[in-house]
Amino acid sequence: MSPKLPRVNVDILVKKGNKVLLGFLTKEWLYQNTQVYGVPGRDLKFNESIGEAVKRNIKEEIGCKVINYKIISVNANYEFNNHYIGIGLIANIKGKIKLLKPKDWEKWQWVDIKKIPQNLFPATKNLIRCFLENKFNISE
Repeated sequence: MSPKLPRVNVDILVKKGNKVLLGFLTKEWLYQNTQVYGVPGRDLKFNESIGEAVKRNIKEEIGCKVINYKIISVNANYEFNNHYIGIGLIANIKGKIKLLKPKDWEKWQWVDIKKIPQNLFPATKNLIRCFLENKFNISE
């Protein structure tokens, strides 16, 4: 049996002006028995670059095209008995937001950066905190 190893994912904070795109996760993804908000992003595939992962996830999750992106953080996430190293990015996109994964997301909404809800998935909370505090790492 092979040992459990950490996995790598991208967490993408889509920004437009003073707003960020947050998705409300379905009850399938309860965190501490509460529905929470998250951001687009999932695992990197083998031999996939970070940029390819960002573009693929944005297309698959919200049906948009990435204009540009920038890595802003690296954080650890241990939720759901996993171990992920999350590469946090800020991205600008073009296109109309679509709900393409209704099993995972109830809705997408633009939220004022000064009015971020408290019920955030831990990886999203770390990413937003890194962005707001201009820190590269919050969680090891």
